[in-house]
Amino acid sequence: MGRKSAKKRKQSKICTFFILISLCLLAGIVYYRSTGLKSQKEYLDAQAVELEQQIVEAQEEYKALEEKEEYMKTKSYVEDVARNQLGLVYPDEIVIRPEE
Repeated sequence: MGRKSAKKRKQSKICTFFILISLCLLAGIVYYRSTGLKSQKEYLDAQAVELEQQIVEAQEEYKALEEKEEYMKTKSYVEDVARNQLGLVYPDEIVIRPEE
């Protein structure tokens, strides 16, 4: 019985050793993956902030375009274009131009 119990103890120690090695490897792999995921999270957080900023800028641009569209529907805009780009004036207006 002495040999069997010594053999079992030796096998038990070997099994314990392999279990500890396996646990250490598993812990190392988990640590390695967690650091990779942390860096990926930081990158994605920075990208999310940038996208939020782009959304705000796009909303502001959209609002400015809506305002410009509303202005372009007014009589004032038509008059401005007629005066500045086409050089048109009302019949009762007198135009004074400087000499060149």
